[in-house]
Formats: sequence, structure tokens, C-alpha cells
Amino acid sequence: MVGAMAAHSSTAAGCTRHGAGRLAPRAMPRPFTPSLSPCTPPLGAGLIAQSRRVQDPIIPPYIQLSPQQGDAIDLYGYMLQNRIIMVGKRVNDAVATQVVASLLALDSINPNEEIRLYINAGAGSPYAITGILDTIRAMQAPVSTIGVGMVGGAVAVLLAGGAKGRRFIMANSRVMLQQPNGGAMGSADEVNIQATELNRTMQLMYTFLAEYTGLPMDKVEEECDREHFLGAEESKELGIVDGIIGTPPAFMPRNGLLQFARGNF
Repeated sequence: MVGAMAAHSSTAAGCTRHGAGRLAPRAMPRPFTPSLSPCTPPLGAGLIAQSRRVQDPIIPPYIQLSPQQGDAIDLYGYMLQNRIIMVGKRVNDAVATQVVASLLALDSINPNEEIRLYINAGAGSPYAITGILDTIRAMQAPVSTIGVGMVGGAVAVLLAGGAKGRRFIMANSRVMLQQPNGGAMGSADEVNIQATELNRTMQLMYTFLAEYTGLPMDKVEEECDREHFLGAEESKELGIVDGIIGTPPAFMPRNGLLQFARGNF
């Protein structure tokens, strides 16, 4: 009885019945090999996807130059080649480092030719802004600033910090003046230290703005006491800019991007 049960177990474990009484050996299970499921991307796909996300679908990655000018070049490289720097997001330390490096490089290439700084940023770190302003003040090449879209907070001081007579704003752009923002936490002494530093930063921004606009300090403090939105004409009246870029024909000449990059408007 025990033997029959053992034989039956052996048969059940190793064989499969086919028809009446015929036994066929059961296929042995395949050894386990790790594999990727259909939902798992292939190796390296994450890096490829990440690189694709970095490319802005709105901005063309390359511009095809004429045969005389050479091969294609990326858009920002083309702008830099024509001494144009674009600031299109919040000015933090990373953005300021890139702007400062570009300014220094262009100044060393030709210290007598104008550099054009296009600004479209609604906020920025006062420390980052002062770093750019100090660099502009130490350079020999004149820096023209052009406000595009929205220029707010400490970035408005950067717009005003361009070379006199070379500060512009687009006709429908906006400038927003305000006090520097900040917060404090910790012990009472630590909060007091941070509040003192924030007040020092505010006074420094006001001093820069008073110098660039020619306004008295009390007028600057009044304008920046709360969020104060200005149009192009108001910005010019306060001395933040020197001129307004208005009509599309003046902004984009017939020859297109090349003349625009060279500032022929």
C-alpha cells in the first residue's frame, strides 16, 4: 500500500497521463531568469526621457545657419554669439552664475561692444541680483537691459541697472516694485539677526534703485512700500528705463532674427 502510494506520488510528480494509462514525462520548470516586464522601460530609457524633457518643445534646439556661417547652432549659443543674454525665470544663484559667466566672457572677447540683457522674470534673490549688478559695474563693456513681459521684485533693480540711455522696456511689459521678501525662525536672537539682515538687504536694494533712477530715497521707499505695478510709461517716468520699444516693425526688422540679435530696431 505504501509502495503504491509512493509510486502514485512519483507518477504525479514527474509524469502526465495521456489517454488510457500512457504516461509522458512532464516538462521541467525553466530556471528563473530576471527579466523586464512589458511595463518596465529598457535600460537607459529614463536618461533618454529625461534629456527629452530638458528640451523645451517651444524653443527650437538648433538654428540652421547659412553655409557661409557654418553648421547649425543652438538658439542660446546663437544669441550669445550675438552678445545677447536671456534671463527668463526666477533669478536664483544658478541663474546669476550663468549670467555672470556670460557677461565676463563677452566682456573679455570685446570690452567695447554692447551686451544686451533681455529680462523676463517676476522675482529674484537680492543676493543673486547684487552679484550681477556688481559684475556689470566692474565691466568695461556697456550692458543694455530690456524688460520683456514681467519684471518684478529685485529683478526690477537689475532692469534699472543697465547703462544709462540703454535701458528699455517693451510697450506692454509690466514692472512690479516691492520690498524684499523674507522669513525668520529659531530663537529670539536668531530671528533678530535675520530681521537685521533682511532690513540691510532692503536698504541696499533701495540705494541701488535711488542711484539708477535719480529718485530721492524717501520716494523709492514710498514706491516700494507695497506691491506697485507699473506700465512702460510709468517705468520711464520713474527713471527705471530710458525708452520704450513699441511697434512690431521696430521690434522685428525685415531681415528677421539676425538683425534683431544685433539690435537693429
